[in-house]
Amino acid sequence: MTYPSRIIDLHTHLFNARYVPLASVIANAMNKDSSPLADRAAALLEEMTGSSYKSDDFVPMPTDPDEKDAYLLDKIWAIAHFELAGAGQAPALRGAPDSGETSDGIDAGRIMQLIVDLSEIDYAAEGWTGEVPPPRPAEAGFLAPSGADLLAWAGNVLRMALHIVAKLMEPGAWGHVENYLEFFLTMLKSEQALLDKIFEGYGKDLPQLQVVHFMMDMQMAYAGQESPRYPVYPNQLDKMKELEATNKGKVAGFAAFDPRRENWLERAQYALDSGFVGFKFYPAMGYAPADDPHFQPTIDAFFDFCIDRGAPVFVHCTPVGFQTREKLGWNAHPARWRKVLDDPRWENLRLCFGHAGGGDATNGMHRSYGWMAATDEQWQDSDNFARTVVELCVQKPNVYCELGYITELFEADAKATFMKNFASACAVAGTYPFLDKVAYGTDWHMPDMVNHVRGYLEFFVQLMEPYDTGVRNAFFWGNALRFAPKLIDHFG
Repeated sequence: MTYPSRIIDLHTHLFNARYVPLASVIANAMNKDSSPLADRAAALLEEMTGSSYKSDDFVPMPTDPDEKDAYLLDKIWAIAHFELAGAGQAPALRGAPDSGETSDGIDAGRIMQLIVDLSEIDYAAEGWTGEVPPPRPAEAGFLAPSGADLLAWAGNVLRMALHIVAKLMEPGAWGHVENYLEFFLTMLKSEQALLDKIFEGYGKDLPQLQVVHFMMDMQMAYAGQESPRYPVYPNQLDKMKELEATNKGKVAGFAAFDPRRENWLERAQYALDSGFVGFKFYPAMGYAPADDPHFQPTIDAFFDFCIDRGAPVFVHCTPVGFQTREKLGWNAHPARWRKVLDDPRWENLRLCFGHAGGGDATNGMHRSYGWMAATDEQWQDSDNFARTVVELCVQKPNVYCELGYITELFEADAKATFMKNFASACAVAGTYPFLDKVAYGTDWHMPDMVNHVRGYLEFFVQLMEPYDTGVRNAFFWGNALRFAPKLIDHFG
């Protein structure tokens, strides 16, 4: 296998549970605007986030769905157990006079109180008809000196409550069927632990590896507009810049944009002045690049700002993704960008289509066959995101794309389809060769990618092996630097 001289993963995420309005995310996937169960579960996960717990269990994750869920619940409970037992003794259910902080920013007493709260939820009102967590035992004689009885009860409550949460969440709420327990477990890691896990997943026998991370501003998309535990501005930006400074030369980041923020310009200026490379634009959160009925003046001003400051824009481009229950993923149709890119006012806007249109995805009545188009008719379909992305890349000087999170590539039968369509894309006539515009990325952080990043890389290494060294290097790192030249300041 011929590896490139360098690898830049142009699409990763390093935010954890404290960076997103997790209660709203969970409730929306339960097809609700809000939910007491979602509130309590999110608060528990947020409180546990960043634990210094280190697992010494190297048992492979099971493939059977039920066994996998049990495995993941045990992993999540192990973190809570570490925090509770680390206080010396599990805090009493009444009052918890000693907060028992055992890790930076984690309160063991708060964890126990949230577990108590989860035991008292009206699960029938949440729509659950199965077994519910055990009630709080009688207090008399309940707390043994070691707290063992209390911990055993707490473990049962946590496992069962999170199991119910995951079952009540629509499996395909974000477009693809996701294992929400795996997502929860990943989101419990600290920022540094997330970055370390990316490099761990890739392995140590590769050429120089660098990653680009993207932030998300999701608060305004949900009905309650409740802030994440870490406010987006300036707290999240400062924390991520601290992470980048600690890992200089290994990671660089894009900040998030949302046109609903009245002080968007202040936020954007702060981000660029702090060293962020550019911005993430996420239409599925409820806005569009052109003909937006609510936010177009702000969006136009944002594009002007990006051109003036030389800031590239990375846009989510699949029909699904992190979307609310309104299912607005179709806002990401790349045809919507043609009106922007055809306007001389924005001809210098540097744009990269994340996922390059994605795989075969359906959103309501709409379907994009994407890179999994099985026939020429499907490839040429007017709603094929992938084909439209390719055309914009070869027609526009500053338009690029990256091929992250095309999860069908984990299936042997789908690889041949992708390879055929990739060859077709490379043959599309235009002013700019597609191979000068397409880049490698993974969307690491989403559940299906966390434990498969090395296999994803090796597929693309094999795909690019027939091409000469210059083309391979362009795909794996050169095109990323062309899209975002400021990455050179971070990566060299």
